[in-house]
Amino acid sequence: MLSTRGFLIALVFLGLFIGINFLVVRWVLRINNGATWWKIVVPLLTVGILVSLAWHPGNFQIQQGHGGADLQGMFVAVATGGVIFSLLGFRHAIDLAGESKNPSRDIPLATIGSVLIVALIYLALQVAFIGAVHPSDLAQGGWSNLQFKGINGPFAALAAAVGATWLSVLLYVDAFVSPAGTALIYTATASRVTLATAESGAAPQWVSKVNRFGVPWTSLLLLYAVGAVFFLPFPSWQKMVGYIASMTVLSYVIGPIAILQLRKAMPNLERPFRLPLAPVIAPLAFVAGSWIVFWSGLHTLNFIFGTLFVLLIVYALWGWLSKTKLREMGWEYMWWIIPYFLMLWGAAWIGPKSLQGIGLLGFFPDMGIVALLSLIIFYWALRSAVSDRTIRLYMRNLGSQGVGAP
Repeated sequence: MLSTRGFLIALVFLGLFIGINFLVVRWVLRINNGATWWKIVVPLLTVGILVSLAWHPGNFQIQQGHGGADLQGMFVAVATGGVIFSLLGFRHAIDLAGESKNPSRDIPLATIGSVLIVALIYLALQVAFIGAVHPSDLAQGGWSNLQFKGINGPFAALAAAVGATWLSVLLYVDAFVSPAGTALIYTATASRVTLATAESGAAPQWVSKVNRFGVPWTSLLLLYAVGAVFFLPFPSWQKMVGYIASMTVLSYVIGPIAILQLRKAMPNLERPFRLPLAPVIAPLAFVAGSWIVFWSGLHTLNFIFGTLFVLLIVYALWGWLSKTKLREMGWEYMWWIIPYFLMLWGAAWIGPKSLQGIGLLGFFPDMGIVALLSLIIFYWALRSAVSDRTIRLYMRNLGSQGVGAP
């Protein structure tokens, strides 16, 4: 948990990010562009220095007898170790699509390009780290017991160990700059998502107010309040990343359902970008998203579903106070969510103890059950989705000239 002083400092920095986002969006994006180049150059520089100063190809030999455990740990690290969080930058291109002059070109390029670039950079970092570790540091217990004394942060410690002390200092600076850049762009996109939620009628209209610069100022103030509250329950940055990544991926599982339903309802609609093989990719993406959430473990799922339950009650109360009918809120199309959540929680509960389960099923058999049940729920969700006629009527009522569908 944050100390009182740490909590106050966090509030100040959160206020700084909110304040910057009160600027015109092009200035926010210029600041973010500078942070982005920093986040690209520093990792690439780290790769080059480590590979040039220390390279031990023997480190890449697989240790016998630990393959299954290592593979399981790799999957768990995707959800809890920040791996999937580092690959979620593509969403900001989508969230800020309304600011793009040429979305048909910019959105696919930014979405696909960001994932590929980030994946290649992190793969290069991993290769450089493995190759730079001195074999003597692995003699006692192998990779699972690898430790660096005196310096926090594995890359900074490794840089110091190979003689690049200046790089170690730079990585400590990067430990501040990179998260700050991430916080800045997340604040910008979150305010736009909140604005869109209000404009669609799923949130109070006061959230959709913008100033003369087109900045959703009420959304930003709301984000500050919510962000301040969310500083309280997280004992560490790692747990916060694990929770946020899992909740974000959980929100993405609706996308594969939406794309197939929109394709069926409006097959002839002009689309600036058309995803190939959507009937194959969509269910696979749904299963992959379910796996990532499942890998986060039972404790994370308890927090996620507990939070969603509270938000669901708040949403229902808001609908009741505003006299909005369940049909108008769209709940009749979302009942599949309940068994889906129960399936994920139940799979984690009966799963291995490494995921805080009771150990009734092993890791990979449990993954198979999650995949099978996810596919069943996926096609159930398609059958219970909004009718084709309702979708076409909704799209006409939007009156959004030039806005395509997936």
